[in-house]
Amino acid sequence: MFTDFMFILCSQIGLGSHQWLFTVSGRENAAPLICLRHDVDGLLWQPTVDQSGAMTLSHVTTFNAFGYVQASKQQRKFSLAPHDNSYVIISENSRHVYLYRQSSPVSTPLRNRKTGQTVKEVAKQQVITLETNDTILGVVAASDKIFIATQSQLFMIKVS
Repeated sequence: MFTDFMFILCSQIGLGSHQWLFTVSGRENAAPLICLRHDVDGLLWQPTVDQSGAMTLSHVTTFNAFGYVQASKQQRKFSLAPHDNSYVIISENSRHVYLYRQSSPVSTPLRNRKTGQTVKEVAKQQVITLETNDTILGVVAASDKIFIATQSQLFMIKVS
């Protein structure tokens, strides 16, 4: 079913030139959101069908430089985001989970040392290292928590 849906999207809208990165579960009775690589960024799209039956994509948010970041992760197993799209996760096969937050305003002015430009927003990256070498079997992202299931344990990481 989902494969047929993706085929219809690709053939009617021409997504063939953009790499699929991951999907996010949509609202109830809505199609999942699709994150596609556009240059170095990951753009999240909401597919919808209008009254005439035509499929359209609406831009939801942009994960700056996420396409570039994901391409650098050779051991990645899962990529996902929570419903509020406040961050995105890349999970390796074991031990490491990378959390990339959306840009947020800084409370004090920052200046780029090389260019002298004032920076108004900063995106943060965090590495979560699990205390096990077990294979990661699954990851679930909520707006305030990340659940990581391994072969022998279930981890819950609070996201503030």
